[in-house]
Amino acid sequence: MKKFLASVLACAMVASMAVQVFAADQVVTGWLDDQDDKDNSVVYENIKGYGSGNSIAFEDVRPDQTYWIKINEIFDCSGDDGFYNKDGDKVFALGDINDLGDKDLFKVSYDKSGDGKSLIKSIELITDKRQEDFGENERTAWFKVTTNQTFNDSEKKAKIEVTFKPKKTDPDKYNLKTTKPSSIDTSAEMKFNLTFWVKNQEIKGDDADVEAGDGFVFDPANNEKNTIVYGDDRAAIYFDANDDADKFYAKLSTSAHWDIIENYGDPVDADLWFYDFVGNKTIPSTSRATLTLGIPWDEDKDDAPNPEDVYIYRIGEDGSLTDVTDTFVYNEDNDNTTGIAGWTQKTRTLGTYVVADRELDLDDLKEDDSSEDEAPASSSSDSDKKDIPNTGASDMVNVAVVAAIVSLAAAGAVAFKKSSK
Repeated sequence: MKKFLASVLACAMVASMAVQVFAADQVVTGWLDDQDDKDNSVVYENIKGYGSGNSIAFEDVRPDQTYWIKINEIFDCSGDDGFYNKDGDKVFALGDINDLGDKDLFKVSYDKSGDGKSLIKSIELITDKRQEDFGENERTAWFKVTTNQTFNDSEKKAKIEVTFKPKKTDPDKYNLKTTKPSSIDTSAEMKFNLTFWVKNQEIKGDDADVEAGDGFVFDPANNEKNTIVYGDDRAAIYFDANDDADKFYAKLSTSAHWDIIENYGDPVDADLWFYDFVGNKTIPSTSRATLTLGIPWDEDKDDAPNPEDVYIYRIGEDGSLTDVTDTFVYNEDNDNTTGIAGWTQKTRTLGTYVVADRELDLDDLKEDDSSEDEAPASSSSDSDKKDIPNTGASDMVNVAVVAAIVSLAAAGAVAFKKSSK
């Protein structure tokens, strides 16, 4: 399932020294595309942008997502936006706002040193995409903004200051809206702020069906039995909540740990399936919760493993494996708890697990490590030892991971109200 989010800003930005205020909200629609076919898309999420003066803000921004923002939706080319020198004098305005995407004419810089800098993974100006990639046939420039993952259950503000500066001094190089000056002051700037209010999706209540890979915070129903089921019965959690149960980050990732595959799976030709409860959060239950790792393969296939013959390992923070097969019990229904078929155990803390269709050789890797330890002092040290990194998690091991490009399409109408002195 691929998610395509639309994120187009809601109002024009003004860089004038005069006091100018805009009040406009725009509902921006995103779409979910199950078949990678834009004609079959359906709206699945709404977000709002708003602005005042030279600042633009987005609400309901999700962590670990990519947003595409059209430059010509940020600036109003018919308004007063333009480039100002250090004395506050307006130098020139643009004839075509998309010219800001011309890297031969303008230099763009970003300052993420303000609030919430850790929430923004990256921002870049994209000029080689046509708008037809998002459902319309128009050439334009885009900001591509990617947010970082966060386990927090509260809303946080992330602020980016964006600055454009002209590169050329020859006015003939520019498609100017105003009368051409004799030369262009390359120290002039067009500066504005992007603010993103970032918060994880919150799911409340005693029952939740979510997709594996979705980041969210679960707010349990107090003094109730609570159940979370992931994907197509890929995993489930069942627990009795406390009388004042805390929210907790409950994302399940099934992405492949390629270091585990290389070091443990490949040497014995094993198929591996991963269950990474990101952040390994403690469940706010009155007693130990029930965790079920669901069947990850198609049980109708002739070569499907026997679920009672698998091995289950817990992955440590350092990438080491611990055999925890005996702590799980296979059950075909789990009717009175999680309600899905799979391997079940009682636990208070969600971990990171790998299911293997055959036993992995843990001792062999330890012997390799110890042989390195016994090497002459001149050729070995702690830094020489082979650590197994934990790169994070997938489904079928021998299938290449395909990253879905998250793209965005704009929708809605912008209404502006301008008041002047």
